[in-house]
Amino acid sequence: MKRHLLLYTVLFFISCSKGSSGEKDREAPVVVLHTPVNNQVFTGGQNIMIAGTVTDNKYIKEIHIEITNLATAAEYLHVHIHPAASSFSFNQAFAIQAGISYKIRVIADDASSNSAVSSAEIICN
Repeated sequence: MKRHLLLYTVLFFISCSKGSSGEKDREAPVVVLHTPVNNQVFTGGQNIMIAGTVTDNKYIKEIHIEITNLATAAEYLHVHIHPAASSFSFNQAFAIQAGISYKIRVIADDASSNSAVSSAEIICN
């Protein structure tokens, strides 16, 4: 009796794992950066909003919002978001300084290690 139970248990797990092992998620998330737009010019001292959406066919594992100095590559902000959903809207404020050009990157990773990036460079007078 124990032998049959063991056999049925093994067969159950083998049959369950066969369907999922052949279906690897190869579709990267989609990152849309609504604001700011590339080459947008701002006045120093104001707050800008970094806003957009990320969608995935299955599950968004992590979103990074990075702001760096375009000339020196110094990092000013690096936010990690773990939405645990298939879609997410982000809205991050940042105070800019006059005379600096910034690179804004939004990176999204899904649970299968697929990645996508959207970026914009902005100028502050």
